[in-house]
Amino acid sequence: MKTFLKFSGAISAVLALVAFILMMATPAVTYTLTIGGSSSTSTVAGVNAIFGSGDDYGPSWAGLMSWIFVLVSLLILVAGVVLPLLKVKALQKFAGVLNLLAVLLLVASGIFMFCEVPAFQAAAGDASFSIGGAGGTYGLGAGWVIGAILSLGAGAVAILPTVMDFVAKK
Repeated sequence: MKTFLKFSGAISAVLALVAFILMMATPAVTYTLTIGGSSSTSTVAGVNAIFGSGDDYGPSWAGLMSWIFVLVSLLILVAGVVLPLLKVKALQKFAGVLNLLAVLLLVASGIFMFCEVPAFQAAAGDASFSIGGAGGTYGLGAGWVIGAILSLGAGAVAILPTVMDFVAKK
């Protein structure tokens, strides 16, 4: 267990990196329209859901916040892995604070990823129905669901050393 706790920051950083890649590379929102027994499905790319699609719709607040939070937490986790290697005692305590901040950001990011569909609908406004017409159903893309779960998991892995340290002191 001590070996796992020693590398928990690196493991969390890898999980956060995979979540970041999934956000950017997979469809964020799927739209299915069924008319007369036949259905058609359209998707909105993750990059378009995060940053908007120019004239069609603007950026989604949940996607943008998730993207920022995962990116910042990834940078913090990498710094948390590097700072203890410098063997400066003050920096090691600072690494613990950074780890806690990364945990909060990762958990918030995972929650915001699950809120992407209503945020995208709000960002698209009336343009959301131009994808396939009124009466369709929206869904969260599988990559974003997996990314949200990985983000929440990365937050859980990152907090393990703190929890185990607290339990050991009791």
